[in-house]
Formats: sequence, C-alpha cells, structure tokens
Amino acid sequence: MFDEAWRSQGEDVAPGVAAALLHLAAAGEQPVLVVSRPRPPEAPERPRVRWANATLAALLGVATADLVDLAVGRVLRGADAPGALVRERCTRFTAEAVTASGEVRAAEVAAWPVPERVSGFGAVSERLCVDVALAAEDHWVLQLVSPDDERSRAVLRAAEERFATLAQDSPAPTLVSDVGARLSRVNDAFAALLGVPAQELCGTGWLAHVLDDERGRVAQAVADVLAGERVTFDTRLRTAVGQVRWVTVRLAPSRTPGYGAGFVGTVEDVTDRRARENRLAYQAQHDLLTGLPNRLALLEHLGELLPAACPGGGGPALPPSAPVGVFMVDLDDFKTVNDGLGPEAGDAVLVEVARRMVRTVRTGDLVSRPGGDEFVLVCHDLPDEAAVAATARRVLDALVAPVEVNGLRLRVGASVGVVLLAGEPGGAEEVVRDVGIATHEAKAAGGGRWALLDEEVRRRARRSLRLVADLREALARGAIEVHYQPVVRPGTATRPAAQLLSVEALARWRHPELGPIDPATFIEVAERANLVPLLDAHVLAVACRDLAAWRAEATAVGLPHVPRRVAVNVSAVSLSAEGFADGVRRTVAAAGLQLDDVCLEVTETALASDLRACRAVLEELRSDGARVAIDDFGTGYSSLAYLVDLPVDHLKVDRSFVRGLRGGHDAAGGARGGPARAVAAAVVSLARTLGLDVVAEGVETHEQNAVLVELGCEAVQGYLYARPMAREELWQVLLDGGTLAPQQPALPAPRQVPA
Repeated sequence: MFDEAWRSQGEDVAPGVAAALLHLAAAGEQPVLVVSRPRPPEAPERPRVRWANATLAALLGVATADLVDLAVGRVLRGADAPGALVRERCTRFTAEAVTASGEVRAAEVAAWPVPERVSGFGAVSERLCVDVALAAEDHWVLQLVSPDDERSRAVLRAAEERFATLAQDSPAPTLVSDVGARLSRVNDAFAALLGVPAQELCGTGWLAHVLDDERGRVAQAVADVLAGERVTFDTRLRTAVGQVRWVTVRLAPSRTPGYGAGFVGTVEDVTDRRARENRLAYQAQHDLLTGLPNRLALLEHLGELLPAACPGGGGPALPPSAPVGVFMVDLDDFKTVNDGLGPEAGDAVLVEVARRMVRTVRTGDLVSRPGGDEFVLVCHDLPDEAAVAATARRVLDALVAPVEVNGLRLRVGASVGVVLLAGEPGGAEEVVRDVGIATHEAKAAGGGRWALLDEEVRRRARRSLRLVADLREALARGAIEVHYQPVVRPGTATRPAAQLLSVEALARWRHPELGPIDPATFIEVAERANLVPLLDAHVLAVACRDLAAWRAEATAVGLPHVPRRVAVNVSAVSLSAEGFADGVRRTVAAAGLQLDDVCLEVTETALASDLRACRAVLEELRSDGARVAIDDFGTGYSSLAYLVDLPVDHLKVDRSFVRGLRGGHDAAGGARGGPARAVAAAVVSLARTLGLDVVAEGVETHEQNAVLVELGCEAVQGYLYARPMAREELWQVLLDGGTLAPQQPALPAPRQVPA
C-alpha cells in the first residue's frame, strides 16, 4: 500500500500524506507487517518484525509493541523459509500464523520488497522507483489473507493459475513486472531464449542481457509503460553463449492493487526474419550475378547527389568544386560472345569485367550494373576535362587484357559515354538516359572509345525522344494523315495525259509545332519505338475507308472512273506479328471492300528477314484475293527465287534505276542510259515472261517516261504526273475523269526533322 501510493505521487511525498498513508495501513482491515534483515556481506540473520498494524496484533492476540523486533518466523512460520522473501520480486506463499495462545492458523501471505533506486538507468530511474534510505537493511511489506477470507484467497490463486496456464507454458517468451523494472516472473520460453535459468532473469537481472548501446532506449521504454503507455520496440539481447538476437518487445502497463505500476510483455525473436529482410533488401538493390549495385541502387545514389530542386533529386546541390562524372561502359559485340559461347561464358565475362571496374575506381566511387552488358560508374572529384579523360582511358585500359573463359582468351572492347553533374542536371533517370546517349555516340563512332555528352548531342537526342512521344500520341489520336500517289498508265507522244489506275497510300505527319515531318524521319522513329505495326494498321484502315468512300461518292454522282485498288506498304514486323492476316481481313471487311481491292507492298529487305513466315502469310491472304507487290525491286537482297517461291503479282522498279534512264542514241548508234536502261529493260522483260505486272517508281521527267513506254512498262508513278495528295485532292482528280497531265515538279519536299 505504501509503495503503490508513493509511486503514484513521486518521490516528493508531503509529511501529511505520509502520515495519512501510515494511518491507512495501521487502521486497515487487512493484517500488515513490515520486516527487515541486514544486507550482505553482513552475517546472515533471520528477518525481524519492524512494524505491525492493529489488525495483525488482534489476529495474533498480542500487543503491537510486543511484535516489534521479534523474529518473523516466531509469529509467521514459513515467512523466513528460503525463497519466501526475495529482494528482486514480489512473492506469495502459504504460512502459519502463531497466536499468543499457541493456536496455529493457516494464512496466505503476499510479500513485496520495498524498492530502492534501480542501478544503471540514470535519470530514468527517477520515474521507476523511490529512494528509501533504510540504512543497510532490506525491507518487505507482508500482507496476510486469513483463511476466512476465501474470496481474497481465490483471487490470489486465480492470478497464479492464470499466469501458470497462459504464460509459463506459452511458446512466446513472456515477462511480468509487478513493480518498476524488476521482473517478478518470466516463463520458460524467455529463459530458453537467453539460455539462463528463469530465477536469474527476475529482478533486474534481465537488463544485463541488453546490449550496452541499447540499454538507455530500453529503460526509456520501460519508463513509458510504467507511465501508462503501450510500447513496442526492437532491441538486441545477448544470450548466455554470447550470441546476439534481435527481438521485438511489446509491453503493456499493468497495475495490481497493493503492488504499484508494473507491466506484462512478450518478446518475439525476429533475428531470422530480419536476416531474410536484409537479404531481400540486398537483392533488391544488387545484381545477383556480379554483386554490384543494380539500377535501383544507382538511381537512388544519383538522386542523393542531384540538387533537391530537380525532379527525382533529393540531395543537396552539388558544389561547383566537386563535379561528379557518370561513366557508362557498354561492351562491344558482347552478343557475339553470348550467342557463340553460351550464356555461361557471357556471365563469366561480365563477372570479370565487374571485378576490373571495381579495381579501376577509387574508394567512395560507385560501380553498378543496371542491366545487360552495361556498367555505370559514378566517380567523384573530377576537377576538369583532363581528369575525365584520364578516368575514361583508365576504364578502357582495364579491358585491354584478354578475358579467359573455358580456355579461350577473349578480347573485350567497350564504348564509354560520360556525363558531368557539375552543372544543373535533371532527375536521376534523365542522367542515365543522357549517359546512354553519350555511349551511343561513342559506339556509333566505331567503338573502343569514349565520348563526353555535349549540348548538341543532348538536344538532338531529346528532340528524337520528343518525336517518339509525339508520334505515339498522334497514332493514338488518329492524327497521322494518309496521302495517295496515283499509279497511272503513262502518257505517250500522241496521248500526253496519263490515266489513273490505282493509288498507293502513304503516311504523312504534320507536327503541330514542327510542321511536316519527312517520312523517312518519322518512319525511322516508328521503327526505333516499335510503332511500325500501329502505323501500318492505321494506314490500311484509313486507305480502305477512303477507297470505299470514293466508290460510293462516284456512284452517287455517276463518275465512271475510280481507283481499281489501293496499295499499302507492309513492314516485316507487321507480317511476322501474330494475327496479322486476320487483322487485314477484318479491316477490309469493316470498310465494305474485298481483299482484291487491296495490294500489299513488301520490300525485298522485309522478305529476306523471314522468308518462310512472310511467304505463309502472303500466300494465305493472296489465296483470298489480295494482291502482292515487291517494292523497291533490285535494291535489296535480290533473288530470282523470290519470284518463283513467293505469291507475287507486281514488281515495282526502284527509282534508283529510273533516275538514270536517258532517251535517244549515243554517237555509236546505241541506246542511251547504259546500265540503268539495261536493268529496267531486264526487269520489264522478266516480269512479262513470269506474267507479272510492272510499276516504275520515281518517274520525274518526260525523258524517263518515254524510255519506260518504249520498254513496254504499262504503269508508272512519280512527280511527273502527281505528288502524293490528300483525299480531297484525289477526289478532284476523279471528278476530272481520272486523267493527269504531265508536269515538272517544283513543290518543295516536306521539311525534314532529323531523328
């Protein structure tokens, strides 16, 4: 009772309050006495009664004063037995009260030590206990529960049984404090965790197993729980054999009447879990093959270096005196090693290169492998370009010595790109992208060298990236226009006007800010971004809709002539895509057309990439009525086998042969034009022999037109008759009867934006 009240009030108990508490104990209905015994190293002595209240004196039938200084064993047998009065914790035991008449009465006794300052806790001890200056003796307060008070006895026994049942045999380490930081009970699981007997952990013994640098934090947590808070914290405990275990401790406040503020808690051994988490965290930021930091770790490292104001940068701004260089090392022809010797050999090369890169840089620099055959080095303190050049050469020199793999000596070259962070960089991703651009420049220059990213290269690359994003958006919005270049029966000297036969659909892109983009430029952009299948599908869909619309409008106004079919270019990527043939059928049917209204133009280069797959798809579509043409014939991987093996209906003579055609005869009487005329004549003759139609591309002059007519070419297309035109312009041609007068082209070509 004293202890609980004193703890609730703190150490500064007013004399009046102390007197009131003493009166409460003296006048209370429960028998109470205070006993003490000297502390070691004094000679062992049995505990003696120092004070008793009137209720106890009445129970024993003696005066209160007569009890003082008696050995407690004379009035309460069993109270001086070993383990009955323990300095470190509260105890409960059964004793026999001996009355003045010699009668023996059984009683339950609760004994708790009067606390002293807990050592090792410093200022926190002020919240844990009250100093009791009681000379060199230990004191206990004993409270008796008489046999007649069965309810109190039941409460005490029930408490003991609950702990024994729920805690003692629990697999979860459990600890209980009735007062302060002293443990009154621990279960077997906690004792087993630390490898010491349970009795050694009671009192403050358990604190000896807390690591020194953790003890202050544990003390603060105990103070918080004694103040009424629930606390959970991680700490480290040292076992009896010296092993350090990580544990999660959960403490809840507990207050037992007559004892004061204590707590109950559980301890969870999380050592293995933390080890797993650490392994996962390591794997998340490291390349498993080389052990180097991976892309995620690289980005985090760069983010710490970049100015906080930059997107993706979270660290302080880089001081101008400490520029940092980012080097990307891209192995040259690594695919040859990987494909020729197998992935195991490729992995061995990567491991050796990683080892050499680590030896190349200084302590504090970062070597990472973001993926593939690329390594990124982040090197500090590069004061000028000479230091950058020296570092880059050191990296290249590290790869000069051959790498031995399976008895083979492999020479590994590399291209190195460099970006300096001394200026105002953007985010970490942008830095990695920029250093990749510099590496590409080094590789494009022949490899085996290094290149420092300059502003012009960065500007050109970023413009290309912008075109990719804008082209993707334009395709999504259907903003790519489709223009049509007429394929005509050429005019002759007696009939100069040409007659429209069919049209070729061509993609055109008018950028909202940059204006018309050269087709070669945006097609290259589409190839790099894997947008070619989307582009092909878009052109086919628009072309089919327009052809169907022209026919419907021509029927409505009674026009006799409309294009026989529309030709669309098909890439090798589209041909090899799964479901391409079904997609063509659906698109054509959706426009209300038949497959024989469409001609698929495929280049020789596309055919050579996968002849077998292309042939299967083209045969399938041609069997359903579609026409097939080989575009740019004579410029790719020319082979007469194409004309035998492939389902071909048309040959389109490339403009490079048409450009050299000349009319008339030379001084010796032979036809002018030389090799160009001979090739054109051979293609036309070959096509006739095989029963194929021929279309000559790039016809721009009357002279070229005349030669082609002389050679028997029945279809041409080119600027002589018409440039690619919008749908509305072609409709006007149809209104004029589908004839096109020859003209000398003078319109400027679309503005070219470099890729």
